[in-house]
Amino acid sequence: MASLANRISTCRRCDLCASRARTVPGEGPVPCLIMLIGEGPGRKEDESGRPFVGRAGAILSGLLRDIGLSREEVFITSVVKCRPPGNRAPKREEIASCIPYLDQQIALLSPLILVPMGRIAVSAIFGRYGIPFPSFKEVRGRRYPVRDREGGPEMVILPVYHPAVITHNPPARSALEEDFRRLAECLDGLQGKDR
Repeated sequence: MASLANRISTCRRCDLCASRARTVPGEGPVPCLIMLIGEGPGRKEDESGRPFVGRAGAILSGLLRDIGLSREEVFITSVVKCRPPGNRAPKREEIASCIPYLDQQIALLSPLILVPMGRIAVSAIFGRYGIPFPSFKEVRGRRYPVRDREGGPEMVILPVYHPAVITHNPPARSALEEDFRRLAECLDGLQGKDR
């Protein structure tokens, strides 16, 4: 993972490299049980080089705490590893340039559960596994079993709201909390199985 983070730090595959302060490869245990995937770094992440350290990060930490987990127990990353200017959504070509890094992270981490947070992350992960993506509303909170490679361990994709949703839509807090309760239930169920 350190070697991959070094490669990410010098990446020039897309135009996002021109405006970034730092790359944000992600952080957490290797291997991991849970891999949380956002869309891309924001201003605070760009400044620190760490994922989810701004307002959404505080919300995420609270959601994890509510289900008995800490940030140190999960791997947190994003689809793109550099901040899009003005916190805009990543463009299709930026995602395409960065997705090989996410592929390598998934292979190295071998998580039990992939948790794409928000529409952009869900779309990218579903595309990677060839899962139809009719709409975020239709897939949110449902479990999708996949294998990263033939003969590899089964993983579950569990799409959830992005923690930042409640900064724009406070009533969505209950739905976000429900998403993370489902994550806890999913983890409990999978830990009872052999990998």
